Amino acid sequence: MGSDKKQTRGIRGATTVENNSAEEIISATRELLNKIVTDNSIDTRDIAAVFFSATPDLNSAFPAKAAREIGWLDVPLFCQVEIDVPGSLGKCIRIMMLVNSTLKPEEIKHIYLKETIKLREQ
Repeated sequence: MGSDKKQTRGIRGATTVENNSAEEIISATRELLNKIVTDNSIDTRDIAAVFFSATPDLNSAFPAKAAREIGWLDVPLFCQVEIDVPGSLGKCIRIMMLVNSTLKPEEIKHIYLKETIKLREQ
């Protein structure tokens, strides 16, 4: 699996919530972060940065708060609003995690939960 030399890799993930509530946004984001880390055997010390986006209909909490709550205090985090494309999936949180890893690109497991499974079909 992978090589001995670590390289920076991007890992994508997405999830949805049913309601624009801080509790749901944080909970869903925490679930997604934990699944990305577990499924890719990531040592959290190897996370270089995490970029979060949320669709414009989610504004009750910053998704990055979930990372802080699970102890990622030294990881640079950045939140932004997703482009509001007509007809696109709503109430969606997306993540781009940059990780120093020995995994090859084809070994990376990108994680799509709940309604975001539809995004992989496009």
